[in-house]
Amino acid sequence: MVTPWFFRIIDRCRGGSALVILTMTSVELGAGCSDTGTPNPPGAGGSSAGNTGGGGTAHGGGSGAGTSSGAAGGAGGTAGMVGASGQGAAAGTGGTLGTAGSGGGGSGAGGSGGKAGGAGTGTSGASGGMISAGGAAGLGGASGGAANAGASAGGAAGASGSPPVGGMGGAAGSSSTIVGATPPMGWNSWNKYACDGLNETVVKKMADAFVTSGMKDAGYQYVNLDDCWMDGRDTSTGKIKINTSKFPSGIAGLADYVHEKGLKLGLYSTPNTKTCAGIYGGYAGGVGSKDHETTDAQTWADWGVDYLKYDKCQGDLSRFAVMRDALKKTGRPIFYSINPGDQGPYCTPTSCSIDLVNIANMWRIEFDISANWDSVIRLIDKNKPEYVGAGPGHWNDPDMLEVGNGLNDTEGRAHFSMWCIMAAPLITGNDLSTMSATTKAILTNKEVIAVDQDPLGKQGRVVAGSGTNQEVWSKEMSGTNVRAVALFNRGGSSAAITVKWSQIGLPAGSATVRDLWKGTDLGAFTDQYTADAVASHDVVMLKIVSASP
Repeated sequence: MVTPWFFRIIDRCRGGSALVILTMTSVELGAGCSDTGTPNPPGAGGSSAGNTGGGGTAHGGGSGAGTSSGAAGGAGGTAGMVGASGQGAAAGTGGTLGTAGSGGGGSGAGGSGGKAGGAGTGTSGASGGMISAGGAAGLGGASGGAANAGASAGGAAGASGSPPVGGMGGAAGSSSTIVGATPPMGWNSWNKYACDGLNETVVKKMADAFVTSGMKDAGYQYVNLDDCWMDGRDTSTGKIKINTSKFPSGIAGLADYVHEKGLKLGLYSTPNTKTCAGIYGGYAGGVGSKDHETTDAQTWADWGVDYLKYDKCQGDLSRFAVMRDALKKTGRPIFYSINPGDQGPYCTPTSCSIDLVNIANMWRIEFDISANWDSVIRLIDKNKPEYVGAGPGHWNDPDMLEVGNGLNDTEGRAHFSMWCIMAAPLITGNDLSTMSATTKAILTNKEVIAVDQDPLGKQGRVVAGSGTNQEVWSKEMSGTNVRAVALFNRGGSSAAITVKWSQIGLPAGSATVRDLWKGTDLGAFTDQYTADAVASHDVVMLKIVSASP
């Protein structure tokens, strides 16, 4: 039986780029990708990173016979490379493990103790590891976190190697090479500032607030400019122009400012000749990217842009794939978010004429959100059946967060909880520099965010009470028999809500229950748990772990 298309992922990477592509039949992991920055070439003598065990010949000075009492150092061998998933590939075969003398220097660059392969430095390869040029592998790829030290190319084992062999290429890195391996977290300018309020001062203030408010520490990274940053197109070069009255430092300068804070920058465009503000709002400078996809994508990559929101705005659905290909061609990993609908009907994984998961990293599933409860409920209900399309690198987007923009605090907490249980993007739209302590506490609750960011990538589903005032939602989490559960009271009065283990796929018997908003372990319960008084328009968010293996 053919595995369903939505579980098949290809990560194609050219020259250090990474763009998620899915196919019906195979899983491939591309080579040589880093999550940020420019493409990274392989280390000396290496091929390209990615495929396990495909390392190039190490250049550590040959076998480097030791002058100490030790036996001959191992041959340099083929340096191990870290695979696309961050796993260290098999290293080259080490020579006979000599007994190290007291620092006897090998001939050539063999290194101390007669070990072949001196401290050659690897160049950043796939996220989570390095290509070694015969010595110790360096730090991991840009998004993979620091990998453990790589192996020596012979003699003593590396960090994760075994004694008789030259060692593995270091411990696995901390994240995948997939762009958007977990739902993106960030901020977007539109809900608070729309067109007229967007400018460089505002964006820099929000970037500053990411750091000072704790948003960055909680995982938020994208600072996204929506419509109205552009100012037409240069007729002689075809390049898009920046509205310099709004952004006097230019987008590249703004990107530098954002990157220096350890954050990423996003921009907006459309697959039409005009943006939505140009069509509906009369913004004269609002030009889209139709017929300029290649030029615009390369311009954004040159500026250091990390994220593109591509809004249909009466454009043709076929143009979304054109921009995907243009972004891929730049060699820069740019998260690709699309809105494939105007006023409706909307494209979703269960109903669309284009292959969403093969085109974008996320897609809007419904019309714009507003800062009211009915709008939040509308989007939750629309997203219920769309779990089939969600997974690492491709996410359903029920639109930006309105926490802090008009919902009361209880509704804001429920809104945030449901976006997390649905593995939705967490893109805030409020003024981060003036948000209340309660809004900040909602947006930075790391235990609730961990539900959204769980690497298994499952979208939560309603398992009981669908369409009634009291619903039970469950999200499968990493680990054995672990579930996140939202007891969701949509009604107008307080109510008791019960979750049964049988509803969420856990074995009968004892399970521990933790309240994620209270940060409290509630104890062990048998077969079910009841929250006695879930407030109106509120959620009790739980982590339930079965005692059974």
